[in-house]
Amino acid sequence: MRIKRYQFYILFAYFLPFISGLYSQGTMLSTRDNDPKAKSILDKLKKQYDSYKTMEVSFEMELELPGKKTELRKGIVIQDGKMYQIKMEDQEIYSDTKTVWVYLKNNNEVQISDYEESESSDVMSPKQMMSLYEKGDFIYSLIEERKVGKNVFADIEFKPVSKKSDFTKMRLTVDKNSNKMISLRVFSRDGSKYLLKISDLKSNKKYDPAIFSFNPKAVTGVHIEDLRMD
Repeated sequence: MRIKRYQFYILFAYFLPFISGLYSQGTMLSTRDNDPKAKSILDKLKKQYDSYKTMEVSFEMELELPGKKTELRKGIVIQDGKMYQIKMEDQEIYSDTKTVWVYLKNNNEVQISDYEESESSDVMSPKQMMSLYEKGDFIYSLIEERKVGKNVFADIEFKPVSKKSDFTKMRLTVDKNSNKMISLRVFSRDGSKYLLKISDLKSNKKYDPAIFSFNPKAVTGVHIEDLRMD
């Protein structure tokens, strides 16, 4: 379904729970190999993100697919609980926890589907992402701390526990001064590379619940593709 494709495309950090579900049984590494220094940084980062009631994240994303031109995307994600709004140049996605709307601007088309609890994990905030390291699907280690201006950046590398994972590694960069995520890079076994950069993050703002739904009547000539079961 095209909705799934566009949710996957939005912000690859938002699909980390999905990729952890791709792991199959195979030769296993041990989470006992986790680096306590990396865990200390991640624990501190998670504590801060857990304190946010709402988040507004501005991001840039690069997708390098084998044999294809690098794709660049920018957008903004707003999340309030399980409600979210995602805006990019060519598409917008809204969910009020009952319905999901995907508006494809170039086609002037909106796809409407029922909200599914399992689907909500495909749209994932950095706050939710921070809990992944606790699930035991990765081993992680601090590979470098470097000075960037007046700040210290920590690079933490994650490797999947299963060697049959579709992904070979991920690299998270954290600003230790501000205790914020800076970027995330994912390396796929098929040669694809994904780079996410967080350019801005605002927390604990109040939002009108109406911004998490889409009104087709407000868009002239929009084609409606209703995929709901009822």
